[in-house]
Amino acid sequence: MKLPKPIKKATPTPVPTRTSAPTQRQRNPDAKLTKAAAAAQAAPRRSAAATGASPTPPAAAAGPSAKASSDADADAGTGAEFDAEEAGIASGDDADNDPRADSSLARMLGALALFSTDTPALTVEQIAAGLGVPKSTGYRYVQELCKVGLLVRLDRSITLGPRIIELDRAIRESDPVIRAAAPPMRALSEQTGLDVFISKLYGRSIITVHMECNDGQQLPYGYGRGRPMPVMRGSSSKALVSNLPAARLRRLHQELLPDAGGAPSWEAFYDEAQRIRRQGWCRTSGELNEGKTGISAPVFGRGRVVVASITAVGNDARFTLFDAAAIAGLVTRTARTIGARLAEDTHL
Repeated sequence: MKLPKPIKKATPTPVPTRTSAPTQRQRNPDAKLTKAAAAAQAAPRRSAAATGASPTPPAAAAGPSAKASSDADADAGTGAEFDAEEAGIASGDDADNDPRADSSLARMLGALALFSTDTPALTVEQIAAGLGVPKSTGYRYVQELCKVGLLVRLDRSITLGPRIIELDRAIRESDPVIRAAAPPMRALSEQTGLDVFISKLYGRSIITVHMECNDGQQLPYGYGRGRPMPVMRGSSSKALVSNLPAARLRRLHQELLPDAGGAPSWEAFYDEAQRIRRQGWCRTSGELNEGKTGISAPVFGRGRVVVASITAVGNDARFTLFDAAAIAGLVTRTARTIGARLAEDTHL
């Protein structure tokens, strides 16, 4: 008896499923670039085209992690998608796109520092060269500064604008130190017949911000109001910096040492500062203005923080008629009066 043959089951033919074509994101996860990332990649290409060098893609230079972070920024909405063109940044301004450069605002305001008594007027080309930016950027900086009155066009040249005058008046009338110091300074000048200065420390510069002259007319001082003074010369500077904290004093000495020819060593500088601090006042002759002698004392604000120095200045011959210790006593007393007035200022 023959057994029936087993029936073979037909293998079902697989029905091909219809799939959609891969998206650009699926084919290349790194293809999604924000506008800001695209602008950052375009900047080196533009710079390389100008110099003839072959550009290096930022993603290749930074590695895969940089690509992932740029995508993460875009997905998280951190602001990486901000369009530089919408901010008014010129597409040809390579310097603005350089992450190693200072901010555009700081460089634009740096144009104001290019003007001086030796260079009262500049061209746009000179401003751009002084700032180290392209000519197109120089034009844009000048345009923006002219809009707010910090610069003004004079024929083909550029000069400081009327807003500078307004700010100068504002600082004379509203600066707390000047407001507190002006009346006592005037009294000291009338009592001694000497000119009286008050100077403040701004970063690495010491600047005289106010003067009271005995005869009402300012004498021709080489370092008068508004001109930065050397930190290591003159009684005004020495009386002020000698009362800074030791750590800041050392940092200031280190920063200025390369620019100060024949500057004293740290040990000598610190010893002199300690001597001036113990004495409470400082006297120098001819260090800043030839034929002039000055006696200075520190002005302290709240918490015994030194905020300025006050100086009585006169001709060397005139000082020979005075008792230096007596003048120093008047100057230090005036400094204490200014400090007390500062402590009472409700605006501080």
